[in-house]
This record gives sequence, C-alpha cells and structure tokens, in this order.
Amino acid sequence: KLTKDADQMQGKSNALMLLPPTVAAGETLDVQVLHAGVRQMWMNEVFKEMNINGYLKLSWKDRRLRWDVSEWKTDTLSIKSFGRLWVPDINSDKHQTGQQSSDYVTFQSLSTNNNGNVTGRLEFRIQAHCEIDYTEYPSDIKHCCFNLQSTLYKRYIKFYLENEDEHLDTSQLKTNWKIENSWVKKGTQDGDNKADMLEICVTARRRSTTLAVELTLPVLISALLLLIAPFFGKFDQQIKVKMFALLLQFMSFQFMADKTPQLGFGSTVPKIYVFYAFTLAVTVVSLIITVLIAAMSRIKRKVPPAHRFTLLASVLNANLCCGSEEEPVTDGTSSKDASADWLQIHAALNNIVSCVTMIIYVIGAIAIVF
Repeated sequence: KLTKDADQMQGKSNALMLLPPTVAAGETLDVQVLHAGVRQMWMNEVFKEMNINGYLKLSWKDRRLRWDVSEWKTDTLSIKSFGRLWVPDINSDKHQTGQQSSDYVTFQSLSTNNNGNVTGRLEFRIQAHCEIDYTEYPSDIKHCCFNLQSTLYKRYIKFYLENEDEHLDTSQLKTNWKIENSWVKKGTQDGDNKADMLEICVTARRRSTTLAVELTLPVLISALLLLIAPFFGKFDQQIKVKMFALLLQFMSFQFMADKTPQLGFGSTVPKIYVFYAFTLAVTVVSLIITVLIAAMSRIKRKVPPAHRFTLLASVLNANLCCGSEEEPVTDGTSSKDASADWLQIHAALNNIVSCVTMIIYVIGAIAIVF
C-alpha cells in the first residue's frame, strides 16, 4: 500500500525505492546525526592510512511512509532490506576517484514510524589518511580524518548534528590505540559551499608498553654505566666501563633501527632518537677526555706542580669521591721525581670533568624527555 501511494504521489513507478521523498522543487532533506561510534581500527604504517570500522545513526523524514495507526495497528515498521526504500547516498569522498578503494558504506537496521520518521544505522569501513607525529615514538600520535558526503544529491541533503560537539563512541573499540580525541563536524564540500559533508576525525596514540621497554631499557643501562664509570677507580677501569657502555649503545641503536617504520619518520625526529644520540655523544666525549687525561698522567715529570694546585687536587680528590689513582712506585734515587703530585692533579681533573659530564647529561636528558 505504501508503495502504491508513493507511486501515485510522485507519478512514477517504484518511487519509494528509487526517488527521494520530494514533491516540490527547492526542497531539501534534513538528515540528523543522532549518534556516531567506532568499533575497530588498524593502521597501515606504509601508506599512513588508518582503517576505521564504525557507524552513524541517522534520521530523516519521508512523508511517503506515513500511515494511519488505527488502520495498521502499529506505530513502527522495520525494513529488513534497504533496497526496498530510498536512502540518502552517503559515501566516502573517495568513492568516485578511488577505483581500487576498499571503502565500504551501507545502511542497516532501517525502521520508520507512522509519522514518516526514518532511522537507520550507516555502517562504514573507511581508509582515513593520517598525519603522524612521531615525536613521542613509540607512543606516536596519529591524527586521521575522512569525509562522508552525498554524490548525487549534493545540495539536496543537509546534515544536522544533534550535539554540536559530537564525539565518537569508543566504548566498543578494541585496539592497541588509545583514542585521545574524536569528533564529527559538519562542513561544506570542496568547490561547492552549498553542499554539506560530514568530517569525522580521530586522534589516537599507540599503546605499546613492551616496545617502549625494549627500546629504552638498553640505553638506560648504558647511561647508568656512563654515570657511574668514575666511581670504578683507576683510569683504565673507567675507560673499559665507558667502552662497554659505548658498545651497548651501538647495539641498542641497531636494534632500534630494526624497529623503525619502513618509510622512516619523515621530517620528525623522535625524542628517543635524540636521547640515544645525546647519550652516545656524551659517552664518546667522556671517553676521549678520560683517555687523554690517562695518557698525560703517564708522562714522567721532574718539575713539581705549584703547591696550591697540589693542595687543591688533594681537597678535590678527598671530597668528590670519584676515581683515584695509586701513587707510582719510584726507586727513591731521585728527589726530583714529581710524578705522584702530577698524578693527583690529573685524577682531580678527571673527577671534575666527570662531575661536569654527569650534570650536563642529567640536565640534557631531562630537557629531552620533558
């Protein structure tokens, strides 16, 4: 009966299935967005696309679906096949241009009441292009957006949001991404400010605790070795510890390179890479300085240093609690052998450099992390 009435109303056969509910010229169809949600998300790191499965609950009025409750004895009607009823042609904005596009949009759970109000759930699977911020890698942030719009009835279909600040429902979402922000906004199509579209955006942060531990733990251990190296005592022991820390850093860096996305990070340098490079640079500089000071301390000197320098070195070595050197063994035949005094000065110099290195490294690490 509704089909026959619609055919008579619009003067064409199969009008309820093929034609929009419009009789007069210039009319528009108000499509209201009642609810929006996301069920699944997975990332394509190579093409920087986020595959999003979700839905929109929509409502619009179709005057052809009105009936008398006293005649039909019901005020609601479920439509099991949306092919029997005209629905708004809402598709991805890539629908016409992407021949190989895997975007998928379909209506489900259509129902109407006796006043002609139609509600339905628009299910979609969209490949959303993402802008990626790798600064906090491996907790990188993806900002992904896509548009839904009408192709055949651009100016006829008008979208309205029930809430201006509409957010996506993520209560059913199961993924390793943390949704930090999401929204549905009404906009206009490119090149036609009278044609409406819906912009759907998701800002997600990767949740990968195991990967973060794998990347940070080795460099933290090597950084700890760098900081405590002066407390190992002699120059040769400090050099060996710093060389081991350097080896560990190179191995850690190679492991991290294997975890890098296939196409790299673009123009962004992640903080963890900056931290690795900073730790490596400080280790190399500290190692070079220690080697040079150790080399100078082995030179036999006959001229003693100034007395004030000897006293200052003794005070520093007694209070800095860093490395210390055993006094060289002399045969006692020469009263001019001042190697012991010079050794204490070199040890004090190495202690000062070690303390300054610790301070610079700690301040730099804090600045990089925060």
